[in-house]
Amino acid sequence: MGVFLIGTSVMIIILSLLNGLEDLVKESNNSFDPDLKVQVVKGKVFDPKLVIQKIKKIEGIAEISEVLEENVVVRYADAQEIARVKGVDEQYTKVNQIDTLLLAGTTSFQVADQTLAIFGVDLANRLNINVNNEITSAEVIVPRKGAKFSSLDPSQSLNVKYLKPGGVLSITKDDEVDYLLAPIAVIRELLDYKSEVSALEIRLNEGVSRKTKKALSEALGEEFKILDRYEQNETAYNVFKSEKWLTFALLSLILLVAAFNAVGALTMLVLEKEKDLKILDHLGMIPSQIQKIYLKEGLYLSLSGAILGMLLGLSFCWLQMTYGLIKLEGSLIDFFPVRVRAFDIIAVLLVIVVMGILSSIYPARLAVKLGTRIGK
Repeated sequence: MGVFLIGTSVMIIILSLLNGLEDLVKESNNSFDPDLKVQVVKGKVFDPKLVIQKIKKIEGIAEISEVLEENVVVRYADAQEIARVKGVDEQYTKVNQIDTLLLAGTTSFQVADQTLAIFGVDLANRLNINVNNEITSAEVIVPRKGAKFSSLDPSQSLNVKYLKPGGVLSITKDDEVDYLLAPIAVIRELLDYKSEVSALEIRLNEGVSRKTKKALSEALGEEFKILDRYEQNETAYNVFKSEKWLTFALLSLILLVAAFNAVGALTMLVLEKEKDLKILDHLGMIPSQIQKIYLKEGLYLSLSGAILGMLLGLSFCWLQMTYGLIKLEGSLIDFFPVRVRAFDIIAVLLVIVVMGILSSIYPARLAVKLGTRIGK
């Protein structure tokens, strides 16, 4: 029973911790990613004017933001990293709630005459970004279009923009891209674009159904793809699901191995009760009835351990949610999130019941053989 108790509690705790981590990433993505994202199927950029006109005719659209993304090299003091710059317009903060992800500094892109950039926390840590340092600026570097590389003067083949670090965001993305946000006008100048965008990000009115996405697809045609939040982070969500159920399978396998203790305990019980089996056989009990005794005994042991383990696991989860026993550094929250889901509890209980039955089959058959032999 102790084996089933520990196994059940561990499974519930670990699955609940994984649920909490998944919800934390989803909340972060929901703040950084829009309700819908419009991208061109072929190519990297497109002219947004006609597209925006078509989008505005569709009901349920609250805000539209133009964004321009590209991979760049970012240099700050003595550090240098590859990042993905995201040029955003004035509507961006109305489409995405990036203020909820702010760890330091501000979400404004312009202070007095200075143009500011907002860094993802991982990129900021590697570059040792200091938002309070008003002297040092970050250099954003990309190859100049059509320019040939010159070993004598490499700067002639590069475009460079200087941006003052203004804020740090807690951004968690599935593709491990380090993001840098900056005004789209600056990024267009950096990339030698005029009015092009790489995507349009859309915020929907509350209560709008999924029909809006279908209406957008029909209005824009096959040249564009419309991505909802799940599709924008499909890899991350699939990875979380795979990791969760892989963990569940591994824990179930470990519990199956540990359940051999129950097989041994029930087998010893059968051997200790040989005289009782003889009495039952003499009283006329048939083999199937003897078998049911040990099947029920194994089921009782597994269910008793499972119920106690479930109570223990749920108690730990409650303590974690209430008092934050496990701390979480470098995040928007102070302690590791926990989410208990009824489906997980039911799945764990089913596994325990199956293991209890499996661990009882051999002792039950042994009891029948001993009872039949003794009876003769």
